[in-house]
Amino acid sequence: MLAETDVAPGVLVVTLPEAAMNAVLVVDGGEVLVVDVGATPTRGAQLRALAERHGRVVAVVVTHSHWDHAFGLDAFADVPGHAHPATIDDLRDTGTLQRDAVVAHLEGAVPDGLRTLVPPLPTHPVAERTTLRVGALDVRLDPVGHAHTVGDLVLHVPAVGVSVLGDLVEVGDAPQLHDADLAGWVAALDRIGPDLQPIVIPGHGAATTPSFVAEQRDVLAAGLAHLRGEGQAPEGLDLEQLPG
Repeated sequence: MLAETDVAPGVLVVTLPEAAMNAVLVVDGGEVLVVDVGATPTRGAQLRALAERHGRVVAVVVTHSHWDHAFGLDAFADVPGHAHPATIDDLRDTGTLQRDAVVAHLEGAVPDGLRTLVPPLPTHPVAERTTLRVGALDVRLDPVGHAHTVGDLVLHVPAVGVSVLGDLVEVGDAPQLHDADLAGWVAALDRIGPDLQPIVIPGHGAATTPSFVAEQRDVLAAGLAHLRGEGQAPEGLDLEQLPG
């Protein structure tokens, strides 16, 4: 049974078992926007059922192309699926490789449908700042480009004071750099800083604040400076994860 936590009026977080990923529901006026859709077809269907207790699902947003955020998308095939254009391309190019890597890692405990999953693709590329309407709430989508992954997308709901950052920020674990552009990540956090709302929902971990985002930005910036020959590597940031 999936459990939900209210973090602001009309904003609920559902932490899914796979990788403790935070799905987010934005609810108003009998309509629901789902942000990140889980790691398997079954989990996506469970999340859809939970969302529909609050109203009609009108759209989904996938913040980036990693499997735990995107592989449940088939359960939402009848509604617009929004993502950065590079996320859509990356899922097309790497989705099957991601699936096979997850299956190999899980060994005998592979969820139903995952072995044969053809990773679904979001349908609506978001190449520039866009506003979606959910009930009477404006949800602002901001594509920030190559940062944590090749195409990260963040959301702001100013009326209720919430920003949703996907894995641009993690609470309780170090930033994951396997697909990252470190300079792009620092630049993305700098650009969205003025728009951050008082409540920030990370891709993993408890809701946090803009000050925590600023601290994580400084860690990433210190890692970037170290790679450029300036200063020590920051503690806890595994720069060997960086591609290439």
